[in-house]
Amino acid sequence: METLTDIIAQIKNYMTALDWQYIITFIIICYGMNHYKVKEGLQKATGTHTRTRYRVVIVGLLYGTGLYFLRGYKLPQIENLFQSFIFALVFHKFIVEALLLWLAKHALPQSISKHLLDEEQLKKLNMDKADGK
Repeated sequence: METLTDIIAQIKNYMTALDWQYIITFIIICYGMNHYKVKEGLQKATGTHTRTRYRVVIVGLLYGTGLYFLRGYKLPQIENLFQSFIFALVFHKFIVEALLLWLAKHALPQSISKHLLDEEQLKKLNMDKADGK
């Protein structure tokens, strides 16, 4: 029982050490860049078509670097910022996207779902609904 208490305490310490302002704003920025007309505008402006994962990593690193200098972080705080970056990537991919897909499939009308999901996801979702999944 003592080991479980130690594990929970370590997880609590890890979660409180994360930079939650960075995590939430990073997810919002990336979500906006990848699901609205911004993506097409960036592709036209730069003349490149980068995959979503690379765009997210580049934005996260640039945003983290900017926050490091704006907030006046010291060298030891870089580790917390990097851990927050990694946590945000995982949290966004496995929790936020999964929640949005579930909501679009089970709870939200298509008029709202089309604003939350891209065309590929909507097509797959509609095919799954037609198949009765």
